[in-house]
Amino acid sequence: MEEFDEGTITTGIDKFIRILYERRRVELNEASRLLNIPAETIEYWSYVLEGNGLVKINYTLTAVYIEWIGSG
Repeated sequence: MEEFDEGTITTGIDKFIRILYERRRVELNEASRLLNIPAETIEYWSYVLEGNGLVKINYTLTAVYIEWIGSG
């Protein structure tokens, strides 16, 4: 994956991808809080990214984790 250029305009999903790329794993509600975006939106983005082979969604009894599996 290319490095992020700070001069580039970014969207919410770009910021979400950056968090995943840097942390490798994030809890869904934590991502929602960090980005100030509803958890339902983060969950939808996660499904889209999972469908494209970039993340894996892991469900536990108490939380949902999104794990970066894309290149980089």
